Amino acid sequence: MKSAAYAECYEAIAAIWRDEGGEALDDIALMSTINSVLANRFSHFFWTGFYRVCGDRLVVGPYIGTVGCLQIEFGRGVCGTAAQRRETIIVPDVSRFPGHIACDPNSKSELVVPVFGTDDELIGVLVVDSDQVNAFDEEDARGLQRIVALFRHFSMLADNEEMA
Repeated sequence: MKSAAYAECYEAIAAIWRDEGGEALDDIALMSTINSVLANRFSHFFWTGFYRVCGDRLVVGPYIGTVGCLQIEFGRGVCGTAAQRRETIIVPDVSRFPGHIACDPNSKSELVVPVFGTDDELIGVLVVDSDQVNAFDEEDARGLQRIVALFRHFSMLADNEEMA
């Protein structure tokens, strides 16, 4: 069952972060950890990675897969649209998404989840692509949304430690 797999991933990421002194690390380390856990757990994830908010655009961050687009404007493609709307987007068939950016022609479906830090600021998006059509659904979205909520949780913990 997918929900159990996502729960296992969540627990693994949280444990790794805790055991490795994650409060002393940055978002890039957490992004890398999430990518590794997800890519190794879900064989249908063709591309797993993050785009980080850098000014008025998204810039590729840590990822696992073929070469991705290096930068994406807000509102452009699935990633830019999810960032602009600040909402999760599931695309069952990328060939049917208006304005889809084909970074890799083998990508057939995509799921993009906004990543928020403290104070609800958008810090990036998590992207998973599959080489299969209809690879993602609401259960995937919920599982990934819970995982990226760790950014907000860990940021708040770090902020509280700085205040102490």
